[in-house]
Amino acid sequence: MKPMHFVTLAIVALVSVALALTSYAANNTWTPGRVTGARMFPALASNAGNVAAIELRQGTKQLTIEKADSGWRLKERGGYPVPADKVRALMVSLAEADLVAAKTRVADRYGLIDLEDPTGAAAKSRSVRLLDAKGGVIAEAVVGKKRGDAFGFGKVGTYVRKPGDAQTWLANVEVDASADLKGWIKTDVFQVDSSKVSRVTIEIPGEQPLKVERGADKKLAVLGIPPGLKLKDEGAGDAIARAAAYVDFDDVRKLPAGAAPKDASTVKLEAENGPTVSLRLRKDGDAQWLTVTATGEGDAKKAADDITARTAGWEYQIGKSKADSLLKRRSDLLEKIPEPKPEGQRP
Repeated sequence: MKPMHFVTLAIVALVSVALALTSYAANNTWTPGRVTGARMFPALASNAGNVAAIELRQGTKQLTIEKADSGWRLKERGGYPVPADKVRALMVSLAEADLVAAKTRVADRYGLIDLEDPTGAAAKSRSVRLLDAKGGVIAEAVVGKKRGDAFGFGKVGTYVRKPGDAQTWLANVEVDASADLKGWIKTDVFQVDSSKVSRVTIEIPGEQPLKVERGADKKLAVLGIPPGLKLKDEGAGDAIARAAAYVDFDDVRKLPAGAAPKDASTVKLEAENGPTVSLRLRKDGDAQWLTVTATGEGDAKKAADDITARTAGWEYQIGKSKADSLLKRRSDLLEKIPEPKPEGQRP
C-alpha cells in the first residue's frame, strides 16, 4: 500500500469515528449520577427533629409553620393544618443540598437569579429559616430561581445563598420554599361531580329564593320563571351547579365568634347519592367569607363527615368572581320575552 493511500484511509477512519461519536451523543441523553459538592447545612440532617418552626418570607408575604402536638400548623392562619409531607419535603431538600457551582458575588447581579433581598417589596427571592423551640436558628437560606435540567435530564438545581455571605451557589436539589398560602395547603373547600347535582337553592336577603333542579329529562332547570320572562342563557342552571359543586379559597381564618350576620346569604347544594352541603356567605369589608356545613345519610354520611372534619370552625375567603357565580339573583338570569312584531298587511 502506498503511503499516501494509508494516510487517506487513516483520515477517513478518524472522520468516521468522530461522526459516530457525534451521532451517539446527539441521540443519547447523558444523565450523570449524583452531583455533589460541599453540604450547605452539614448538621441539618441530624438536627431535623429539633425544628419547631419554619419561617418563610417574600416581600410583604410571610408564613410561619409551627410544630404542634397534632402536626404542623400555620401561625398566621389561626393554626390551620399543613400536610406533614410538604414540611418534610422542604427539610429534606435543604438537608441534602450540596453547593455545587459557585456563581456571582456581586449583589447588583443577585436579581438575575432571584437572590436579591427577600424583604424587598418586589422580591422574587424567598427567605427560609428553620428554628428550634427557643427560636434559635438551625438553618437559614435565601432561595432563588430554579434551573431545569441543571445536572442532566430531569435533575433540577436551585440558586441559593446564605444571609451575610456574598457568594451565591447553584445547589443540586430542587427547593420549594413558597411564601404563598397555596404553596402549602390544599385550597379546595369541597368538590362534587356537577353532573350529580340534583338541586341548588340560593337564598339572598331581600330576594325571592332561586331554585335550580334536575328534572326527569336529567337536565337542570331554573324553577318558577314568571310569565313573560325567559332565561338570558339556557345554560344558566348548569353554570350555577358547576359553581356550587366546586369551591376553593384564597385565604382562611378561624371562624370569629358570633359571625352570623342577618345579611348572610346561603347556597344549598343537594347531590344524587351525595351529601347536602350548605354554604353561608357574608361580606367583611370588600371580601366575601364562606362557611360550610354538610349532612348526609347512608353512603353520603361519610362524605359529609369528611367535609365537616376539614371545614368546621373555619371561614374561607373566596374571590369576587366565585362569589358572583354563586350568588345569582333572578334579575341576573331573566329577561323579558320580546313581543312578536305585527305582521305586515298584504297589498
